[in-house]
Amino acid sequence: MSKVFIMTVSFLFIMFISIIAAIIPINGLTTGNVSDSYTILVLPAKYVFYVVVFIYISILYWLYKQWQMVRKMVNTISGMQTALFSVSMILQIISLYYWHQQQFAISCTFLILATLFFAVFYLLMPATNTWSSRLPITFYLGFLILLIMIQIAINLVHFHWNGFGISQPLWAVILLTFFMAIALHIRFHHYDPYFPIIFIWFFIGTAIENNFEELLVSTAALFLSGVLIAGILFMVKKKRTVY
Repeated sequence: MSKVFIMTVSFLFIMFISIIAAIIPINGLTTGNVSDSYTILVLPAKYVFYVVVFIYISILYWLYKQWQMVRKMVNTISGMQTALFSVSMILQIISLYYWHQQQFAISCTFLILATLFFAVFYLLMPATNTWSSRLPITFYLGFLILLIMIQIAINLVHFHWNGFGISQPLWAVILLTFFMAIALHIRFHHYDPYFPIIFIWFFIGTAIENNFEELLVSTAALFLSGVLIAGILFMVKKKRTVY
């Protein structure tokens, strides 16, 4: 019971802090105000971020199912998984703090660490895509990875990186393509057809946000969304034949 309790408390902590930071200004800015102060071409339309409500609810349901398993005296969560999950939540809180201090390099570093811890937790989950098993974890991990993409883009703009002479729209396309490749990798190698869904949601939102003002970024985002849809439908890892 103590393991699930620790995970529940750590998740509720980051959930409430994230909600408060999105509504009440911290250091004079809400979470969205910070990103709005920069021109970031990979940043999706604001409605896209409401998906976090769905993700939080799914994680709460997942934790509820873990409590049910505990009551049935079934141990499904190891000490290692508990540590990975809880440390990830703590690192996300630290990342959010530095985000509001506009120390983006530090914030991004902690976010990457949080995502790595959560990714290992994901890898230790049973490869069953149900709401009581890996599915909520899938969506949360995808969301964290996409936040890294946004943080990287903001760091590049914040530190006035010249991009080796490459234009900002082209760098946006490179970032989108790189993170699409991550989604396809996990979809293929970890038998997770649901993983790219959150990426498709973000990429379509990016196309809508850029509209016709940045046609290259909008077109690329829609094209990559199509690639991800094709990956969900048609990517199948062949089983090795043993002779």
